[in-house]
Order: sequence, then structure tokens, then C-alpha cells
Amino acid sequence: MSTTVPQTKIQRQITLPLSKAVEIAWKSIRMRLSRSLVVTSGIVLALAFLMSIRTTEALTNGMRAWIGSADAGFAELKARRAELETMTKPMEAELRAASKLMPATDAVKFDDKAALGVTLPELQKQLGGLPLGADDITKALTAKPDLVASFKTWTVNQRELNAVKNTITGPQQLESQMKQKGVPTTPAEISNDRIQTRWLLGLALLVAFVGILNAMLMSVTERFREIGTMKCLGALDGFIIKLFLIESLFQGGVGTVVGVVVGLLASFASVAGSYGGYAWVNFPAGQILTDVVFCTLVGVLLTVAAAVYPAWQAARMQPIDAMRVET
Repeated sequence: MSTTVPQTKIQRQITLPLSKAVEIAWKSIRMRLSRSLVVTSGIVLALAFLMSIRTTEALTNGMRAWIGSADAGFAELKARRAELETMTKPMEAELRAASKLMPATDAVKFDDKAALGVTLPELQKQLGGLPLGADDITKALTAKPDLVASFKTWTVNQRELNAVKNTITGPQQLESQMKQKGVPTTPAEISNDRIQTRWLLGLALLVAFVGILNAMLMSVTERFREIGTMKCLGALDGFIIKLFLIESLFQGGVGTVVGVVVGLLASFASVAGSYGGYAWVNFPAGQILTDVVFCTLVGVLLTVAAAVYPAWQAARMQPIDAMRVET
């Protein structure tokens, strides 16, 4: 007597929505926080280094451009310097002449603190020098009190003159500082430095990629049983791949943002500490913004790309093999 095996209708496979995959991926990151921090820290360091190099290069190029174009834009400043020098010389001559006079016996001694707001020695430090010594100026202004107003005007003009001189000589001072620090300034040196920088950045990204790939592979190895359990419960290969890619996207996004911010701040602090206010004379805002976008995309894509192979390896595992592995 033959028996007929009843035919069972193949049921439709249920695919979990993307929101459920995101939820599971987020819970997995929280459960393996230490492993996630290892992966994220590698991304942070790689992106901080990349962003720091590109920001420093942009700021340096901005300072180089300012050095090259400064002379052409200093015509008005040079004219103003000549005008201020002409304005200060008569007052200095009058002050020298007055210093040779003897004050009247009933003359009130000149009070520098009351008249100028600072003492003459302090004023000398601020201006980098005075026409005469502090005692001679006190004697001159005591003998001719009507020169006090002219002397105040002289201090104002001298401050402006010093500022103009510093601006005009700024490119030479900056170039000298750059040479002392070993920063390339000639076209040949700049070209060689750019080649070295590109190789360094490429090496750093390669090391970061390998490190992230290794961390993701270790994550797969630690989760063999979990992967096998999910596949036994009906998880499709695509869902497993989706889980790992979403996890890497979370880690890559956080690590990239933190790394870019750290690299940006570190570069600003380094360049400002080395060159002071010269770091901002020709601030390349557009280039730095482009670098931020570029580094952000590189960081996210680097992390996702490094997770593709581990995700594929996890998805192609047979459930029975995954459950059998001792971890």
C-alpha cells in the first residue's frame, strides 16, 4: 500500500523592515560597547590625522599666498607710513628743544599718569621707544605745558605707525618664521612636500582601513553563534549583511565627526601656536569647508568599505556551521 506525502505550500519569506535592522544593529553596538569603541577610536585617529594634515596644508597655502601678494596691496599702507612719519617728526623736534629749557620755579611738574593714563616707562614699552628719555620728556612738558596735547597726538600717531610698519613687514617676518620651522617656501620645495604629504596620507588611510577591517572580522568571529541563531530563525543573507553595514555606518559616522572636529581644532591650535595672528591673515574658509566635507565622506565610506567583506563572510555562513563553532 503506497502512501502519498501531502504537499505543503511554500510560504512567503518574511523580510524584516529596515527600522528593525537599525534597532538590532544599535542594540548590538551597545552590547559590545568595548569592541565598538575600539573600531570607533581607530576611525577617530585616522580621520583626525587626515583632517589635521589637510587643514594645516590649507592654512600654510593661505599664508604663502599672502606672502606672495602682500607687496602689491601695500601701496596705500606705505603712503600712510610716510605720512605718519612726517607728522611725528615736528613734535619730536619740539620736544627735544623744550627739554633744553629750564622750567619756571612755580611750574607744575608734568604728571604722566594723570595726563596719559600710563607712566612714561610703560608707554615706552608699549610703543617700543620714545623720542627722549622719561626724565627729559617730563622736564620738557613741565617747561612747556602746551605741548602735552601735541604729545598725546604723537602717541596716537606712533601707535598707528607701529601697526602700519608691522603690517608692511609682516610677510617678511612670516616667511622668516616659516623657513626657521623648515616649512617649504620655494616652488620646488613645495612640490616635493606635497608629494610626501600625499604618500603619508595614503599610508595612514591604508593602515586605518586594515585596522577597521581586522576589527570587523574579529567582531564576526565573536558572533558566530548569534549569526547562526538568526539564520536558524529565518534571517536572510541580505539581512545579515544589512546588520553589519548599519553597525559600521553608525561607528563610522560617529568616529568621522569626532575625528574631523579633533583634527580641525588640533590643526588650528598648532598653526596659531607657531605663527600667532599670521595664521588667520588669509584664512582659506572655502578650502577648509571642502576638506571637512571630503574627510567626512572618506571616513564614512572607509568604514563601510571595510565592513563589506566581514558582512559578506557572515552572511554566507551555514547555520549549522555557525552553531558548531566554539567561541
